[in-house]
Amino acid sequence: MMKQVLIINITRMGDLAQTVPLLVRLEQEWPGVAVDLIIDTRLAPMTALLPGLRQVLTYDFQDVLEKSRPDSQGAGALSPGLTTWARSLAAVGYDRVINLTFTHWSGVFAEAIGVSDTRGVSVGRNGIAILRNPWLAHVVDLQQARRLNQFNVVDLYALGGSGPGPFQPIRLSIPSYAEEWAVQRLRHIESDRIPIAVQIGASQARKAWRPEYFGRTMAALSREHKVGFVLNRARNEGDSVQRAVTAYRQAGGVSEGCDVLEHADVPQLAAVLRHCRLLLTNDTGPMHLAVGVGTPVIDLSVGHVDFHETGPYGPGHWVIQPILDCAPCGYTQVCAHHACKDQLIPDQVAALALYVLGLRPFPEFLIGVRVYEFGVDTDGLGHYQQRAGQQDAVTDWYGTFWRRYWYQEWTGQTSDVVNNHPAPDMTEAYECFDRLAPLIARLRMRVEQFSKSCSNPLTTTAALQVALKQMTAERQQAVAMAMASPAFGPVTAAACRELYERRGLNIRALVQGEGQVYWAWQRRIDDVMAQLEQERNRQEAGKYQIVRCEGVRC
Repeated sequence: MMKQVLIINITRMGDLAQTVPLLVRLEQEWPGVAVDLIIDTRLAPMTALLPGLRQVLTYDFQDVLEKSRPDSQGAGALSPGLTTWARSLAAVGYDRVINLTFTHWSGVFAEAIGVSDTRGVSVGRNGIAILRNPWLAHVVDLQQARRLNQFNVVDLYALGGSGPGPFQPIRLSIPSYAEEWAVQRLRHIESDRIPIAVQIGASQARKAWRPEYFGRTMAALSREHKVGFVLNRARNEGDSVQRAVTAYRQAGGVSEGCDVLEHADVPQLAAVLRHCRLLLTNDTGPMHLAVGVGTPVIDLSVGHVDFHETGPYGPGHWVIQPILDCAPCGYTQVCAHHACKDQLIPDQVAALALYVLGLRPFPEFLIGVRVYEFGVDTDGLGHYQQRAGQQDAVTDWYGTFWRRYWYQEWTGQTSDVVNNHPAPDMTEAYECFDRLAPLIARLRMRVEQFSKSCSNPLTTTAALQVALKQMTAERQQAVAMAMASPAFGPVTAAACRELYERRGLNIRALVQGEGQVYWAWQRRIDDVMAQLEQERNRQEAGKYQIVRCEGVRC
């Protein structure tokens, strides 16, 4: 019998492009699978590029967001229209629902469809949003330790929505009408000019490089070679594009070498990008379009963007990241200086662009930045190989460690990705473990005692409140200690989420659930410490292996 899968992904254009490897992986898992996709009506043009879909279901979710209301327990109530729709979807008989929209009300909607194999955001009987499937839960958990994450969300979607498998690039299909339009639109670019696309704007200004710097970079390129620039002007980006063009001309750019693209739909934009030799861009939707049509990308990773999470996914793509203690900043952080944008120097960006175009050697002397090239690691997952700049030794080491740890934990398969030396902070890890392990063991004991007290009719409410307050204080102490350690922070972030997901349950279920979380937390920190020791011993025995990368020039 044919398998049926429903994917809920109503966020942004780039997120849809990032689901393509998942679509391929589902076909590998279940040959002949029928995949349906739920999106917001505004994203409908993007779906013309996506492969492997049986049907696309659209809804005006902007209206839903405005009209949804929370009940007293914090669970959003579905509108009558969405409730009816969820019932009709339940009648289809889907084998799996994959919710890639990380909002509470989408979890209510997914739960209303009622499929046992629901992955991503759902809602438990306590009305609290929960994350089903560890890979998709990691999309949220990694935000608590972003600098230690080396998983791209493309891989997290594919692993969580389906499972492990060979590397799958993002590949988009361009409709013939869009290809014909692009050929006509670009016919004015002289044959001896190198077509380069430039994406000035982004969905949020804080993650966009300064328009003037784009203009100066373009001028630097035009002084080296004959180039034809195509600047994509999306809605509400007119001012930033004009500022870039002005800076380009003031820096000596050739007037006839700069063209502004307007009023193109998504397939037409993808077709234009396919005809370009390079895209200079912020982390935004057109970047993923260029990746999907095989155009090399240089991603200028500034603001709260972390390229490990959402950077260009595929061999041949590059990232420039400023070297600053605060970069990348948090999603909710308010920045008063945006110094990360000034750390990227236009002449250096132009030098890297010339290398990617095959017109210059790799720029060896880059100041204030790190440069990364995408490759594929030995587990078949995306990996960014650092080509220039200095990285903090602890951050770099634990990034690789957690990449290996979670892969083995959640797939049950051995990972070939390893470090080439022991953890640089073994002394600190031992000290943290020696203080943390007894705290978690004490928490487990207190949960057992609290459970027994709840069953004792002689226990007063006041006594229970004192015990609960003490248990809460000790948990907060343990969490604060663990989160400060790169050796134990990520497993602690997962434990905190699991505790949150149990809120709103009756006291007996709550205590039982907390006990299970503490047990899993203790098991993981024991396992982490054992692996740190194992890696140290392997190095001392001379049996340590080197990380092996494919698809990248190491």
